[in-house]
Amino acid sequence: MRTTTTGRLRSLLIDGYEPVLLLGAGASIKSGIPAAALTVEKAARWAWCKEHCRHHEDNSIRRSDYWPWLTAQSWYKSDLSDADLYPDAIDHLLGVKSDRREFFEQLINPLGVHPSRGYVALTQILHQGWISTILTTNFDHCLERAAIQHNRPHRLVSISTPADYIMFSSAPQDPQLIFLHGSVKHYSDKNLTDEVQSLDAKIVDRLEPLLRDHPIIVVGYRGAEASVMKDLFLAHANSEGFLHGVYWCVLEGEVDGPFSPFVIELANQIRSNFQLVPIKGFDDLFEKDLLNSMIAAGARPTRRRSGHNVGGMPADMRPLIGFDVSGFEVPLLHARLSQYADKTDLWRPKEIDATWIEEMTDRLDLVRPIDASKAPTLAGWLLFAQNPSADFKQARVEFRAIGPSHWLRERFGDDIELEPAEREDDYSVRRTIGGNLWNQLDVLIDLLALVNFQFRLKAEVSRTVSAYNAIAIKEMIVNAIVHRDYDRDEPVYVEVQPKSITVKSPGGVIDEIAAQVGNQPFQEAIAGRTNPIKGYRNPAISDLFYGGGQMDRRGSGLPDMVLLTLNNNGSVAFGPSPDNRNFTVTIEARPEAVDEITNTALPLTEETVRYSSNLIPIALMPEKVWHAATTAKSNASFYRNAQGLAAPPGHVSDGRFYSLYNLEEIADVLITPFEPGDIETLGFSELISFPGGEAIALKLLHELIFEHLKSKGLQIEFNRRRAYFGRGDEPELKVSYQGRLRKATRTVVKARTKRDSDDIVYYEHKAFSFSVMRFGEDWALVITPGYAFTRDGLRSPIGQERTNILSTRRAALDFNPSVLQDVSFWLAVLSSEAEGLFALEHRPDNDFAHFAPTVLLSPRTPTISFNISAFNELSQRNQEIDEDLVKLDAELEQLALEPDDDEVDDEPPEHDGARDDD
Repeated sequence: MRTTTTGRLRSLLIDGYEPVLLLGAGASIKSGIPAAALTVEKAARWAWCKEHCRHHEDNSIRRSDYWPWLTAQSWYKSDLSDADLYPDAIDHLLGVKSDRREFFEQLINPLGVHPSRGYVALTQILHQGWISTILTTNFDHCLERAAIQHNRPHRLVSISTPADYIMFSSAPQDPQLIFLHGSVKHYSDKNLTDEVQSLDAKIVDRLEPLLRDHPIIVVGYRGAEASVMKDLFLAHANSEGFLHGVYWCVLEGEVDGPFSPFVIELANQIRSNFQLVPIKGFDDLFEKDLLNSMIAAGARPTRRRSGHNVGGMPADMRPLIGFDVSGFEVPLLHARLSQYADKTDLWRPKEIDATWIEEMTDRLDLVRPIDASKAPTLAGWLLFAQNPSADFKQARVEFRAIGPSHWLRERFGDDIELEPAEREDDYSVRRTIGGNLWNQLDVLIDLLALVNFQFRLKAEVSRTVSAYNAIAIKEMIVNAIVHRDYDRDEPVYVEVQPKSITVKSPGGVIDEIAAQVGNQPFQEAIAGRTNPIKGYRNPAISDLFYGGGQMDRRGSGLPDMVLLTLNNNGSVAFGPSPDNRNFTVTIEARPEAVDEITNTALPLTEETVRYSSNLIPIALMPEKVWHAATTAKSNASFYRNAQGLAAPPGHVSDGRFYSLYNLEEIADVLITPFEPGDIETLGFSELISFPGGEAIALKLLHELIFEHLKSKGLQIEFNRRRAYFGRGDEPELKVSYQGRLRKATRTVVKARTKRDSDDIVYYEHKAFSFSVMRFGEDWALVITPGYAFTRDGLRSPIGQERTNILSTRRAALDFNPSVLQDVSFWLAVLSSEAEGLFALEHRPDNDFAHFAPTVLLSPRTPTISFNISAFNELSQRNQEIDEDLVKLDAELEQLALEPDDDEVDDEPPEHDGARDDD
């Protein structure tokens, strides 16, 4: 027989041939499933125990008890090996169907034994699409268990009875596992001599095109069964049969045989199309020789064929008819899929392109084929649509905090609006959290971090502790978001009280988990189990959260939550409701954290807050920059010379005019100062690589920001890149916005009067300055909250140079929580409270809006849990701030009463772009 190497098998997978894999008993030995010979001995022992009314787990029963009894049976043939004796042994020892089922159920589900590393590797291979169909002569569920434990692939279609044949596909969209000898569970298993003479003709007919059009890899199979060898192989064997090859794997020490007569006959008939492949074993073949080697070589996933969908599909992989993949946020896809590929060692190109994104969305079940097109799945939409809650109202979180008013304001800020609660002296605040699932997780982590304050625990050696363990909180909310039932028309409920956090999510325990828990109380089964319990209602969502580092798929989430909470001196309770419709988790805070009477622990202050940075990430940058020749030496002269012509915002440098607006399209429809043939383009990244190019890029980006600020109705100090609200008809202006919990109102313009009268002296404006900055390959808009002071509440500043210093002093007196509120407020203004990415906008009357690039920003600033040491005396700190504010107000009042010599209006009269101020 001819031989080849495992390298040839890798080539079959890498080149996209999608070979059909046939597994025999040898594949499952390392997973605790005995091969045929050992099964005969176990069956003999089991039958002897039944005959002699002994328990089959009685350790006093020895081989000397049952083996003489076996060899004395009339049907026993001493000239056959134990393996060849298998069909007759099962027939005579386990002839009663219920006996056979009981025996095999125990045999194929060994306690404490997990699928071997070969099966784990095989699940990854299936996930990548390198193999789509597996045939097996076994009855065990090793592959299915490995798929559940590792969520790879997201869906494995198991076909074990004639009733399942409808799910079979010759071009499967999802990997399929076909049990050639039926199911023990359904009493359809074929083990007896007469049962293994032929296969079901219906499944043979369905398999024929697969065997004809694909290579076949055989692993762990002796080839001694007439049914498989005759119906699947020899019936189609001739000199032209199996043109894509049969690759028969054997252990390295068994290359020279002996082989089953059926295998020899097959090799003789198909000749060179039969190849022996020496291997070290099932585990090494799939883990080392195939999976690891292919990953190291940068093998790409195989694109799925557009096969038909079948029943039993998880809800999150269901295609959404009428939805379009254009609704995905492309920058978010880029970021999360790149992160996933890096985390899971998948190949990805250095420059992410649309082809790779399309392959990944297909492979990760974010899209599904619908006829000739593709539709997003529920998972894809919930994860990557801008605001999936608009289409699926249940895909939201209802957050509620209940407690005394002073506690609520300490935790969530003075700007929250309180409403009476059910209990006397209690109030509540609410927030509906929508957006994609990443956004929901981030918002919840931020909100719950506000209640997870630190305090000083007095003991023999004092130490600082937290009310809750932060990782336990994360595990609790990830569990709710990832494992909830999105078909149920109910949100996730999160309720916070001074002593506890409770999360209730729709959907109880799924069947895979219930089977592993058994009759034990759920929390007892989870907390006391040494091996993780795994199962996924939403496998695609779970997989993406794992790839992003938001969750750990080892099944340790709930046990970790218990351990971390107990170690923090708290308590936790969780489990399904009696009707299994909901799953509830409650974490109790450390008892010292809320005991204000006994002084067991003395709270320091707001030491642990999930602080927001003042960076607004830019998710999508401009791709191109247009430039054309100009004789102008500066921006001012360029726009002065171009009066009456169409000249968009831009910047003059070294005889070229640079702009992010499409000069070619503008020149096609308008009269411009440019010669059409002189207009050129270059990539944005190319521009910043030039000497001085980054400075030009920043000026161009700042112009886009200015236009966005104008579209929001803000007043702008261009020279200082500072913006603020101008007053309206009243002396004060208040703006409502979505705060951290609910709608809040902020005074953005405040009239300041003389200390001895009601005369308005000046106006104090909430303001912010901004700048675009580059951080490696990433860009962000940096905003710094502050103040502006004007005489008229609009554009007439008082003593600009001196008030700049006073504005800085005034802002410096705002403690960190206030700054966080300011950043949140300005982000809400800039994003119009968008749930997902938002684009820089233009005023409706801007003639160049149509030619502007699309620039997308994230409404989520990067956050971090940051510990600080507060002032030793809180009252002393507050007193110092109050005294400084009084001095500052007096200084501002005096300044406002003085005439200004340096008042300027830095709005350029010629054109928005006519600035040389950067």
